[in-house]
Amino acid sequence: MTKPVPIHCKTCSTRGKSVFCDLSADHLHEIDSAKTTNHYKSHQVIFYEGNQPYGLYCVSAGKIKIYKMDADGHQQIVRLAGPGDIMGYRCLLAGQPYTSSAETLEESEICFVDKKTFFQILGSHPTTAFNVMTLLATDLGRAERQIANMVHKNIRERLAELFLVFKNKYGEKTKKGVKLNITLTREEIAELIGTTQESVIRLISEFKQDNLITVAGREITLLDLPRLTETANLAD
Repeated sequence: MTKPVPIHCKTCSTRGKSVFCDLSADHLHEIDSAKTTNHYKSHQVIFYEGNQPYGLYCVSAGKIKIYKMDADGHQQIVRLAGPGDIMGYRCLLAGQPYTSSAETLEESEICFVDKKTFFQILGSHPTTAFNVMTLLATDLGRAERQIANMVHKNIRERLAELFLVFKNKYGEKTKKGVKLNITLTREEIAELIGTTQESVIRLISEFKQDNLITVAGREITLLDLPRLTETANLAD
């Protein structure tokens, strides 16, 4: 982890996506004066499950996986974070240790806002507090859907839905289809949908044979969105 040139909140390109999008110039200056900006290399851990939170992490650039470890030492990816997202806020608000760990998937720029400053902002800026509550509700809804998918959907449906989620967040239209600008290992994809690496390899091969996707290394392009939607059981 190294310290790059500081990123100023007022001119940060991702602020419009974050919970701090409505802050005044004075509040942005307050955060700027208190925060630190760090550069993380690929696959560096940002915080560990079980540690105490002392502040809030804001992603300026890069992609991060949030994951839990089971009793056998296997990872289960809970969600992915990217530019504009905040991390560790729920445990910070609850005053409890981190319930998951965070690790970069690529080189990332992440700002850290200490607990005191974050709480002062929440107390003096109701809109930001509302944005955080909205984010909490959204995360809860996503967690509920994830649990429901594990129970009611088979692995093929879960993989198709994951690709469609990636399409909305990381998709780039090309002549061939929609390229997913995120590179995950087959093991990491398996951790996201709760299955084995072998099952993901088999299903990706099936999706290729069915002309739903093309694959070049870790780069995946979606070819047939209507059929992927049908496969994911999202037609309704």
